[in-house]
Order: sequence, then C-alpha cells, then structure tokens
Amino acid sequence: MLIGALGFATVPPLQKRVLDQAHGAPTLASAVNIGAFNLGNALAAWLGGLVIGAGLGYTAPNWVGAVLVASALGLAVVSAALERQDRMRATTVVATPGATAHH
Repeated sequence: MLIGALGFATVPPLQKRVLDQAHGAPTLASAVNIGAFNLGNALAAWLGGLVIGAGLGYTAPNWVGAVLVASALGLAVVSAALERQDRMRATTVVATPGATAHH
C-alpha cells in the first residue's frame, strides 16, 4: 500500500510541472503526460514479464524497475538543467544593456 501511495503522490507535482511549461496547449500537454504515465506502466509490466520469461526469477523485475527509475531520474535531471540554462540565458539577454531579445 505504501508503494502505491508514494507512486500516486508523484503524479500531481509532475502534472503541475507539465502544465507550467505548456503555455500554448495545456490540455494537450496534460493528456500527453497522462498517456506517458500509462505507457510507462505498460512498458514496465512488459519488461518485467520479459525478464521472468527469460528465467531470471521473480525478483528480476525489481532490477528492471530500478533501471527504469534511474532512467527517469536522469531525464528529470537533464530537464531541470536545460530549464535552468534557458532561464539563465533569458536573464542574461534581458540584463545585458543594449541587447534585444529575438522571439
């Protein structure tokens, strides 16, 4: 029960992050975000079945889950770094005297 509760606890902050970034099409972004959650669930179940079917045992899906979580964490770190870089670039353009922003 605790694992399920913690898993569902991640959805609202991630959904808010997506909506904060989707200025032009928040409804589409929300739908794609939930679709990505469903795709992740299906992918994890399929990969878990593959490792069990390969004879690696019933604990092997735990390792699949760990790899998927590490991959997701890596993507989150890269996303945050890119966002921070964009924010710094925008601040530099605005703060530079005589600079004009090209949008």
